[in-house]
Amino acid sequence: MKTKGTLLLCLALACSACATVKDSETFKDTRRFYYTHINKPAVVDFADVAEISDLDSRLTKAFAQLDGQLTKLQREMDSILVISNVEAIAALFTKFPWISHIYALDSAGQIMGAMPSYIPEYADFSYVTDREVKTREVYADVREVPNGHEIAVLRPYMTSGEIQGYLVVTFDPKSLLPFVGDPSEIVFLSDTAVFWTGNHMYDDTPFALDWTDELKTKSYDTVGNDMFRGAWIARYFGGTRLIYGIMEEKGQE
Repeated sequence: MKTKGTLLLCLALACSACATVKDSETFKDTRRFYYTHINKPAVVDFADVAEISDLDSRLTKAFAQLDGQLTKLQREMDSILVISNVEAIAALFTKFPWISHIYALDSAGQIMGAMPSYIPEYADFSYVTDREVKTREVYADVREVPNGHEIAVLRPYMTSGEIQGYLVVTFDPKSLLPFVGDPSEIVFLSDTAVFWTGNHMYDDTPFALDWTDELKTKSYDTVGNDMFRGAWIARYFGGTRLIYGIMEEKGQE
């Protein structure tokens, strides 16, 4: 009986507390606070238009199509659900004529097939075993090759959480320059490699920076030196950091 009495007392106290909250202004105050500070209706001030510098505008226009190509490639590779879909894989050459090779790898990075069938001597993907892959997410890697640099885009295929193989597309990053218009003042880099610096030597440009340090806290910035001013934006592509930049001579309107 003592236990039953204790239970009844607890229920009575709980009901009393609920009644107190219900009868007070707490709920109304909370509702007003929520509306005022948390769930405020969106208001767009069309008169408040942000000003974009001419340099930033040129940067956006120059790299919009290039970045669009990379995004489409990433999506197309992700949409190929089985590595044996030869028709879909071969169609990548038509959709992206700037790519150079397509490879099928086993789980250890050994080349099982290639399009075209000629395999360059420098083609080595054994490094795939150094990276832990937990999802089928497409990722990219930058490698130095005899003619400059090559970007490899890798799409892993998994069964029950185990890597079965990879679909790999490779291309020279300079093959994307036709998408940026006039490349003379364009800078295209990764955080570890210089792909293109327009008509200038890299060390003469304001982009000769410690990119590992720069990218710790920034994804966009303006730069300058005695001769040039410029602007850059970082883009994460398959886990690889690419830097798009544009510059102009100081005093140029």
